Amino acid sequence: MGVRTPRVERGLSGRTDGVLKVSRALLLDRNVRVIALTSLISGVYIGMLNTLLQPFTVGIGLGITTLGILQAVGGRFSGLTSSLIQPLAGHYADIFGRKVVVVAGSVTMIVSMSFFLLAALSHNPVTLLVGYLLYGLSALSSPASQAMVAESVNLEPSKMHVAFSTIFLLGTASGALMSFAAGPLVGWVGYFAIFGIAEALESVDLLLYLRELRETRTGLGPSARPAAAFSFRTALALPKGFSGFFATFAMDSFAFGITTTIIYGMLVTQFRYSLDVISVLVGTVSIATILAQYPATRLLLRVGPIKSLAISELFGCIMMAGWALSNSVLLFVLFSVFFGISIATWVPAQQSLVMTRSPAGERGSLGGKLAVYRGLVAFPAPIIGGFLYQTLGFRAPILASLAATVITIVMIIKLLPATPDDVSGAVGH
Repeated sequence: MGVRTPRVERGLSGRTDGVLKVSRALLLDRNVRVIALTSLISGVYIGMLNTLLQPFTVGIGLGITTLGILQAVGGRFSGLTSSLIQPLAGHYADIFGRKVVVVAGSVTMIVSMSFFLLAALSHNPVTLLVGYLLYGLSALSSPASQAMVAESVNLEPSKMHVAFSTIFLLGTASGALMSFAAGPLVGWVGYFAIFGIAEALESVDLLLYLRELRETRTGLGPSARPAAAFSFRTALALPKGFSGFFATFAMDSFAFGITTTIIYGMLVTQFRYSLDVISVLVGTVSIATILAQYPATRLLLRVGPIKSLAISELFGCIMMAGWALSNSVLLFVLFSVFFGISIATWVPAQQSLVMTRSPAGERGSLGGKLAVYRGLVAFPAPIIGGFLYQTLGFRAPILASLAATVITIVMIIKLLPATPDDVSGAVGH
């Protein structure tokens, strides 16, 4: 792709260590260990939010179209605010360091939970909107966190594959149980208590960041060159050779955003499913993601990120086709398994590919640029999904997602040509 990448060693220190052994070794690194632990902690409340946020929004009297608008504006990693803040955050992470940006994201998340708590107490749409906006803004820490992990393992592709997979797995594992428990917990303590628990858990993460994280960005301090002014014009300028790279990931976000950002609200509205049923569906996705993570990591190490991404999209197609044909809880549970497999094969592959393809010194800002392009393209997706549901019925947004996902597979094959860095060698059991 015409992108300069750092020289890295193939394999894992010249050996074919098993994935689990390598994961344990990577957790000896202080930063990887802290980010893994905070992922484990935040997964607890993220699992609950994944279950209850859409039904909560619909439950206070807002329709699917309004839910789509809120998700379009404030969806974490998919909304407009998330997309616009990440290039800014990535830019300053490259200048001032990773840690300060990670801390800022944690603080923003805490304030977001405070506004959701107020919305639960007051049912005021304004507090809910502010909560969504801040929830999206909290993603500002993502480029810095990914860069910190990559730099902590010396940018070795095999180690990055395993590190990102391990961190993702821990967050998913802690969220799985809470996804199942979210429905009964809401019935027991109420929505406001759930948001209060989320605020407390993220406060623990913040304390760990402040006390334990160590900066990985070199060239900081009094002798560093003055900070360059940020401009979105610069942020939107694509590095040479990255147009197909950015277009592919943006199309993926659009394809999944049409349906996955509103699906649980749709199920509550269409089939009158209770929050307990939604808990089972979200929990099934989490469990499937966990069970698929080890083979997905093995797949990533064996075939590289490009093929892993294509396989992920294929599972997404199966999921969406299944959703379109489903009319019972059992069927939605079954196809939730394919959703989990799709997630497990996508996230670490994407993170590894971004970090290995990033030019030196631009790992934070490149992640931010990718986020803004994905967000700008995907921004209308939940709104389109809500409109299609309101006008054409339940299957319309799902079929639109399916068609867009097929297009994404073609783009992965055509626009992300494999290079030697994509496959770092097989890893033995």
